[in-house]
Amino acid sequence: MSFIPEEELRPKLGINFAPMIDFLFLMVVFFACLAVSRITTKDLDISLVRIHDENVGNASNADYDYRVVNISINEQGQYKWVTEIRDYPMNFAQDIAAELHNQYKKGLLPENKLKTQVLLKIDKSAKWDPILQAIFAVRDAGFEVHPVYLPDQFPDASLHLMDFKIEQPPHGDSL
Repeated sequence: MSFIPEEELRPKLGINFAPMIDFLFLMVVFFACLAVSRITTKDLDISLVRIHDENVGNASNADYDYRVVNISINEQGQYKWVTEIRDYPMNFAQDIAAELHNQYKKGLLPENKLKTQVLLKIDKSAKWDPILQAIFAVRDAGFEVHPVYLPDQFPDASLHLMDFKIEQPPHGDSL
């Protein structure tokens, strides 16, 4: 006679799924984080201009001690405030300046406005009027604006004004 029942003495046949479920959960979390971080680096609505720059690889990590704000301007001249989670459409360039001012007042941006980099991601087919409105609105709010481009589109050619779409004012109007 045994104090332990025979059912418990027999070896259990089966697979323990708990470690596999834990592993799959960790893999899902890893790829979800990867997908969110990829969203912040890509904006599919715009295609950037490529310009050759000799100093592209000379920046150090000390140069990046700033708060970065990403604004995109698509081909139709529409503005978007691009964040890690989602994009916020802006109707006018003044809306960008107002949002910068609101975040500055709430303390979300550094006290020193020069430590906030406003990166302007501009579609290469965008018209100049919304681009200039955004640049002047950001500068009027007291922040520096930095247009973003992809290097090496024109490695052997020099840039000419005829390479860009510039709307001419109607006859009789002057700047």
